[in-house]
Amino acid sequence: MAVMNYKCGVCGKEFAKLLVSPLHAPSKCPVCGKNDIKELGPAFVDDGTVLKRALCSSCDTCGDTACPTAPASV
Repeated sequence: MAVMNYKCGVCGKEFAKLLVSPLHAPSKCPVCGKNDIKELGPAFVDDGTVLKRALCSSCDTCGDTACPTAPASV
């Protein structure tokens, strides 16, 4: 099993999906319904000590201050 990141080539929405096998990869965008889906890679990476969220460009909810896409703290 893996959690993979995808991006729609039509509307630009990025999303993740838990895959039991590669046969379960999404065929349509959950937002616009188009079938121009590109795999971006794994949603999580293992740095040897902890499992970390991989780089994403649309997430603002993980709260990881080390995330390069996290908003700057004030």
